[in-house]
Amino acid sequence: MIAGEIFYYGVNRFFEQIMGKVDISKKPQERLRIFVDCAIQTIVENRDFFRIYVEFMAKDADSPAVKKMATTFYDRFVSTLKSIIDEGTKSGVFKAVDSEKLARAIYFLSIGVVFARYAMKLDFDLSEQSDFQISSILESMKV
Repeated sequence: MIAGEIFYYGVNRFFEQIMGKVDISKKPQERLRIFVDCAIQTIVENRDFFRIYVEFMAKDADSPAVKKMATTFYDRFVSTLKSIIDEGTKSGVFKAVDSEKLARAIYFLSIGVVFARYAMKLDFDLSEQSDFQISSILESMKV
């Protein structure tokens, strides 16, 4: 399926662009913010790809191939967030939390903003909304 190949290529590029900006030597809270900020910025910069992705998901959401594609993106996004959260917890920067659940919460907040942006007629700044969300989460995680 050609759409699947295009999607996997786009997902791999998405993560290459983001991970290239997430400096391992930075503090976990900075890495978490950079990851989410870069993810949103990459989505904004590649809005045509993500607009097609949203339309594709809405149209063929029951297809096993589409579910596999969406799950691939989800798994990479959540596992990256989880590892950053775990690092912050181990270093004492973040409160002890269920990192898997928190990573999922951040994912769902982020992807919800993206879907709302492309699936509804809303007028808001995607980056500003994402910044509010991640700032609120980081504030609640401080030790």
